[in-house]
Amino acid sequence: MCIVSIFSDNLGNFILTHNRDETILRPSSDGIQTHEIFSKSFTGPMDLVSGGTWIYYSENYAVCILNGAYEKHSHRPPYRMSRGLVILQLLKYNSMDGFIDEVNLDGIEPFTMIMLNRNSDEKKILVWDEIQKYKEDVSEEKIIVRSSSPLYSIEEKSSHKQAFENLEKLDSQTIFQLQDELKMLENNKFPTVQTTSITQIIQNHQQIDLKFCPIVK
Repeated sequence: MCIVSIFSDNLGNFILTHNRDETILRPSSDGIQTHEIFSKSFTGPMDLVSGGTWIYYSENYAVCILNGAYEKHSHRPPYRMSRGLVILQLLKYNSMDGFIDEVNLDGIEPFTMIMLNRNSDEKKILVWDEIQKYKEDVSEEKIIVRSSSPLYSIEEKSSHKQAFENLEKLDSQTIFQLQDELKMLENNKFPTVQTTSITQIIQNHQQIDLKFCPIVK
């Protein structure tokens, strides 16, 4: 999984849109839920297998995760913890840097985790390649586009990025439409993997909304 785009401004407003590319055999959330963990509330869709999530917002953060690091890796289970539980670990911390520096990722499958501070323009990306952590400070970037390395080639990633950069309108509906056009359909390369949902988090003047759209098969 997945394709993620983030459009943001200097006022803390942003549109985060996430295509979840996952095996269609994996049961998933039918809606949005609000839960509490580590004495913090978070809202998002839930993974019915791991009990975690791939995207959520809390009082301080908006967060999502993609499968894989910078390059394609081999899937070698069992893993110590689902990545959908790893991103919830952020809720223990008062800062993204504290989380990145301290979270233990031994035994975790590679991932890319994108974090936004809801109360500032701070944006950080944590990439874990199964050996070491990489931290990217993307606070100054107004357009962020990332695609999953295990599923998409370098050429496909570049094409996705260009498609978003070419958008003339940057409203949530236009962005959602493009994400829908880029969704992974039934294919021969990954027979059971398709886009199973599109989720969009919109923050405008500290007001936040999450739209979760499962893809009906």
